[in-house]
Amino acid sequence: MCLPGVGVRAEGDAYALDEISVTATKTERSLFETPEAVSRVGLEELERKQVQKLSDALKDVPGVSFGGGPRAVAEEPNIRGLSGSRILITVDGARQNFTSGHKGRVFIEPELLKSVEVMRGPGSALYGSGALGGVIAMTTKDASDFLMPGDRFGVRLKTGFQDANSDKLGTGIAFGRLDVGGGLEYLASVTRRSADDIRLGGGEVLDDSAEASWAGLAKLKWTPTPFQHISLSRQYSFDTGEVPAQADTRTSATAVLTDRETEVSIDRLTWRYERPDDPWLNFDLSAYNTEQTLREKRIGTNGRLDAIDFDTRGLELRNSSRLEHGGDIRHRFSYGLEYYRDRMSSREGTSSNDAFPDAMADFVGIYLQDEIDLDGTRLGDWVLIPGLRYDRYESRSDRARAIGVADETTANHVSPRLGLVYQATDWMNLTLNYSQAFRAPNFQEFYISGNHFGANNFQPNPELDPERLAHGLEAGVRIRRNDLLEPRDRLRLRASLYRNEYEDFIDSIVTTTVSTFDNISEARIRGTELEADYYSPTLDLDASLALTVTHGDNRTDGEPLSGIPGHSLTLNLRKYIASWGVSVGWRGAFHQRQDRVPTGAPETPGYSVHDLYLTWLPLVPQAVDDMQLNLGVDNVFDKEYRPHLSTLPAVGRNVKVSLSLQF
Repeated sequence: MCLPGVGVRAEGDAYALDEISVTATKTERSLFETPEAVSRVGLEELERKQVQKLSDALKDVPGVSFGGGPRAVAEEPNIRGLSGSRILITVDGARQNFTSGHKGRVFIEPELLKSVEVMRGPGSALYGSGALGGVIAMTTKDASDFLMPGDRFGVRLKTGFQDANSDKLGTGIAFGRLDVGGGLEYLASVTRRSADDIRLGGGEVLDDSAEASWAGLAKLKWTPTPFQHISLSRQYSFDTGEVPAQADTRTSATAVLTDRETEVSIDRLTWRYERPDDPWLNFDLSAYNTEQTLREKRIGTNGRLDAIDFDTRGLELRNSSRLEHGGDIRHRFSYGLEYYRDRMSSREGTSSNDAFPDAMADFVGIYLQDEIDLDGTRLGDWVLIPGLRYDRYESRSDRARAIGVADETTANHVSPRLGLVYQATDWMNLTLNYSQAFRAPNFQEFYISGNHFGANNFQPNPELDPERLAHGLEAGVRIRRNDLLEPRDRLRLRASLYRNEYEDFIDSIVTTTVSTFDNISEARIRGTELEADYYSPTLDLDASLALTVTHGDNRTDGEPLSGIPGHSLTLNLRKYIASWGVSVGWRGAFHQRQDRVPTGAPETPGYSVHDLYLTWLPLVPQAVDDMQLNLGVDNVFDKEYRPHLSTLPAVGRNVKVSLSLQF
């Protein structure tokens, strides 16, 4: 099976293969040879961290932070100071485009995931609108993650408990392979989770934070010929709980309390043709439908039911062609066409909800990328990756017409990029990347109307221009060194320095009587990121670190940008005891005080948090293929602190345990 042994390093694994990314170029490329800053969290790490929500999975990734507070349904990711619809989120390639200021952004059960990739920095040259700040690409589990050649069927069961909110987890996965054509793989997974109110650092309990959820995943993958793969999948999740209407805040006497249901379904069909001896035709065709529904029934007032429906339907066709010149110059062309439609509708009781206007938008994009490998030139070995994408979008709303403003907006944008990788030595690459990017205004920014507060009303602005990254420049170094301090040791290091200049930032403008959105700001965000990992075979010890330094400035008014967390350093030490089947580790996260904030905004004190974790793979009877026990204690000292992007304190000490069995 594929999973047994994931928690403990196998002997002789010091030369572990370098991680491969598909997010930065939409092709498989080693992180050592990728000019963009990309991090990948795999299945072994997800299991070890006993992930409850996406922020648990990405807490060691530099440049990534989360707002929204400790409620999972309110989480809002932030990459290099940008959040909301400035970040593209995908699940198996399907866009998750719903955004809201207070209702969360990420609605997925982590038990369905096998990996999460994060590309930090602009990605519009391949992904179009929304990839202004970066891309979070989640991939769900497949039958092949559990099956080995010769296996026909298997079952994996998992149970877990976390005491900070009495979270109880149960997961069952059935998977197998049938001899149909070249093979038919199937997987069915069901997860049930229930939790009480969350205990925060210092002992305070966050009222109205309990939740219950269940999620399912079904996948079929058919290989009719050795070169073709057809996959069909459906993912469904349902979460319910009593939370404030603004789920990122506390319950109070003036807050509206709701019984909230969050329902998400993702259907996806893909067809891949990949033949090694065909240099011209290697294509992927994918179609998907994402449906997200939020229902909130008010508690203690009139019982009004509010609902928001947000659907995204998309289609993408991508092909890759290879061309060589004398063996020293190799091209890999990737080119494609993407179309998707966002549609939002809402209800406030029996009426439409002006804060979430009924609207629709169509996006069409075409792109071209060339990965050029230049070997043996007078200046050494190089990789050049130029790329270009053209996007056109059309947004419209009947609500805008009803209140007498323009009901349709059309615009287009061209997003270029140029990446460069120079092999300075056998073990070090130098990288440089230049990009431009954009983000189309979302429905609320275009069309929001109705009452804001008191005598203040929202005014729609369908004349908004897209936000633009005018110039994005990033330089980096990649180190892949073995036998550095002792035989068979290993060092992996990736560092980046970046500077991004943004124009036409969209911000809210509030006067005495009117609130609206407008293009007002020019902004600059610059920073440094470092992630490194060193393995010593003598000590059988892994040591890793992640460093984040970010500065953001509003160049219109000279104020610091909001949404920029303090500098941070994360350290991990992990010791392997192979004879016992055990690995044990410590994690320390150190966050600097953030006092560079806009006038009137709250500062955040510095803080440090310590975690402990252990994985045990015991010897099992012959009837059991694998058993894995994970233990952990997050926030060991029950530190009371508030992350900079949150108005709420973080979770307190959390003792957690999970047990997995595979048959």
